[in-house]
Amino acid sequence: MGIITTAAGIDMLLHWGHFMAGVAWIGLLYYFNFVQTEYFKEADAAAKSDAIRKLVPKALWWFRWGSVATVATGIGIFAVKGGSMPIDIYVGALMGLLMFTNVWLIIWPNQQIVIASAEQAATGGTALPEAADALAKAGLASRTNALFSIPMLFFMGASAHYPHSSGFLAMLLAVAVILAVEYNGAYALIKHFDVVKKLPAGGIMGPMASVKGVIHCGLGLTVVLLLILELL
Repeated sequence: MGIITTAAGIDMLLHWGHFMAGVAWIGLLYYFNFVQTEYFKEADAAAKSDAIRKLVPKALWWFRWGSVATVATGIGIFAVKGGSMPIDIYVGALMGLLMFTNVWLIIWPNQQIVIASAEQAATGGTALPEAADALAKAGLASRTNALFSIPMLFFMGASAHYPHSSGFLAMLLAVAVILAVEYNGAYALIKHFDVVKKLPAGGIMGPMASVKGVIHCGLGLTVVLLLILELL
């Protein structure tokens, strides 16, 4: 039973769990962004309310706990392997951690408001006035996660099949680019800090508003990060 008594076996089990949890998390991320949002644009009010109250909470449960399992198994892999891994894995891991943060600090809290508003309206009450703003915040963070997922998956795969040996400058520039994207996506959460008030405003959906747009943005970010690792 070397699979539970050796480092190689434990590493294999952690990778297995990481893959399963990641499929659940990112699969639901794509469902929310590429399927549900497009359906909601066409659904009538009753169908949309029913989905928000009955379907969305169940999907969000698997979504947020899938993110926890993905990050937990990822940390376990780092613990087993140590720090001697290609730069690609660190670039991918940074985006994964930011996506995890977006799930728990932006998407889930704001979706709770949207769900509560739908429940209240369905029982004869008045919809919560903050629900529209909450939906916009969750939507931008979710689109940002969808954007990040494309280069994140690329660099996770590249760490094993097309690794780079770039140095500190490449990592520094890659981190700066990634944080700039996250700044825009998480702007609603951080805009109240004094240091952020001195910076240009973020929170812009831009081309990410469409499915095609967010995919193109994700591919573009992948190319930019790849060029950084290839050239520096």
